[in-house]
Amino acid sequence: MNPFLEKSSKIQDYFTDWRNIYAKPYNKNEVDPYTKTRIILMNGAEFEANWFSHQFSRNCNNNELRRELALARRLDKQ
Repeated sequence: MNPFLEKSSKIQDYFTDWRNIYAKPYNKNEVDPYTKTRIILMNGAEFEANWFSHQFSRNCNNNELRRELALARRLDKQ
């Protein structure tokens, strides 16, 4: 598969309904402690990625790039 020959989907196809976004919550008494640690670690990684994107957008002078970043942040929220 050559990624340069693949066609991308429309941006509107990536947006999902709110009912499909949220994952099933876990029971804290039945889940392995390392699973809890991985969840906390991934939450921190997602927060830092979102924070970096927001700060980069604030300090970027190119409005076209800022629009693309805003759309990417909107998709990442889901």
